[in-house]
Amino acid sequence: MSINIGNEVSKLKIYKDEQGKYKTYIKSTTTNENGKKEDTYMSKKVMFRKGVELKNKSVIEVTKGWLSPYKIKTDELNENGKPKYKYFDKIFVSEFNLLKEGTDEVQKTKQPKQEPQDSFAFDIGQDMELPF
Repeated sequence: MSINIGNEVSKLKIYKDEQGKYKTYIKSTTTNENGKKEDTYMSKKVMFRKGVELKNKSVIEVTKGWLSPYKIKTDELNENGKPKYKYFDKIFVSEFNLLKEGTDEVQKTKQPKQEPQDSFAFDIGQDMELPF
């Protein structure tokens, strides 16, 4: 089941990454610990009909589109031993007008920061003896 965005047109700036996938950013405001409001940008996956190709940073006017859910399988299992899923939503655009053509330069995908691995090396002082 999908949710219709509505009859009003929406302008979206579309970003294209190295894999050819599209996304847009939605601005929101949050209140930080000090009570000050700050802008937060959330990334949303955008999909089009087959054969639609847009350049990075193209601006479109959506005339027909909706939100559609999708799920990604995780490595975890539930209490019944079945796989758990994470649920997300994407914007599916079926009809749009191109307002501004983007560039051929693709958006660099940000790689998640990896935690440094613990080193198993240790120093043995002169007064320490090994147990073997």
